[in-house]
Amino acid sequence: MGISYYFMNKANKQVGPLSLDELKQKGITRETPVWREGMPNWVQAKDIPELHAYIVTPSPYINVVRLILILYAILGSIVFLFAGKFVSAFIASCFNLYPYVPGFVTLIIGILGIAFFLFYKKRKYLLNTILVVLPFLLSSLFSIYYYGILNHAYRFRQDRCVMEKRSGVGVMNKFGLTIVPYIYNNIAPNSYWAPAYYWASCNHQKGVLALDGTEIIPCIYDDVDTWLSTDNFIVTSGNLNGLYSPEGIEILPCEYTGISLWRKTSLVHVEIEDREGLYTQDGEEILPCQFIICDEFNGISLINCNGFVKDGKVRDGIWGVINQEGKIIVPCKYNDITSNVDTESIEADGGYIKDIYDFNGNYLRSEYKW
Repeated sequence: MGISYYFMNKANKQVGPLSLDELKQKGITRETPVWREGMPNWVQAKDIPELHAYIVTPSPYINVVRLILILYAILGSIVFLFAGKFVSAFIASCFNLYPYVPGFVTLIIGILGIAFFLFYKKRKYLLNTILVVLPFLLSSLFSIYYYGILNHAYRFRQDRCVMEKRSGVGVMNKFGLTIVPYIYNNIAPNSYWAPAYYWASCNHQKGVLALDGTEIIPCIYDDVDTWLSTDNFIVTSGNLNGLYSPEGIEILPCEYTGISLWRKTSLVHVEIEDREGLYTQDGEEILPCQFIICDEFNGISLINCNGFVKDGKVRDGIWGVINQEGKIIVPCKYNDITSNVDTESIEADGGYIKDIYDFNGNYLRSEYKW
C-alpha cells in the first residue's frame, strides 16, 4: 500500500489510512490538516510537496444568510438614512430630549454589540453583526450630524422642537416635520416646561406665534410683551402702544402713548399725549380719548375737556364727572366742579347757575349764585 495518509474532514474527524491516490479523491484543500507516516505533527496540505498536485481550489461559496444580510445592509442603510432623522425626532419627543440624543444612544449600543463579538471569541459572527447594525450606525451618525452639527436643535417640549437652520429659526413637530417655517431670526417658547405660544422675531421686528405655527401677532412691532396680570399682549412701535387678545384679535390699535389699568378697576386707561380715555379689556369704548382725568374722590373723578396741564394743574376747558365704571355722570359742560362731603353732593358751576348732583350723578336742583 505504501505510505499511509490521514486527514481531518470538515466535521473535524480523522479519516485514514489512505494511499496517495485515495487521498487525491477526497478533494483536500490547502488548509486541510494532513498527517503521514514518519511526520511528528499534523500540518496543512500545502506544506507537503507531493500533495500540491492534488490540492483542490474550492469554488466560491456564497452563504445565503450572508447574502441576505448584505442586501439588508445596503437597502436598510438607504431607508434608515432617509427615515433616521424622523425616527430620532419621534423618540426624542416621547422623552422630551434633544433630537440627536437617540442617535447617540443607538451609536453606543451598536459599537458595544460589535465589541462584544470582537472580544468575546465570537469573531466568526463579527461580520454578520456589523451587517446587522450598519444601517442603525449610519442612521444614528446622520441624525447626530443633522440635529447637532448641520443644524442646532433645541430640546423637545410638548411634542415640538425649535431648530436653527442656515435659513433661519423654525419649529418641527414630533415627526420631524416643519410646522413653523425656518424664516425667523429667533423663536422662544413663553414657558420652559409648559409653553402656550412662541415669542418670534423677524427682520428685527417682534410678534407671537401659536404652537401650531399660526401667527397670533404679526412680526411688525418693536416689542411685544404680556400685559400686566392679564392674558393680553401689549405691542410697541416707536413710542406708541396697542393691545392684542390671546387669540390675536386687535383690542386697541398701536396708536397710544400710554396704556395701563385704571386705578383699582379692570378698565384700560389710554393716553395720547395729554388726552386720556377708558376702554374695557375687550376693546369697548367707555370714555373717548378726549379728556384729562383728574384724581379720584369718593368714587368719582373729575374730567376736563379742551383744557391743558401747566405746572401740574389743569387749566381752561370745561368739566364733568365720571364714576368708577368710567361712565359720565355729570356732563362735561361746567366751568368748575367741586364735591361736598358733608352734603354728599357735587356742585357744578355753570356761570350764573350752580347745578347740584348726588354722588351717583342724579340731578338734585339748581341754585342761582346771586
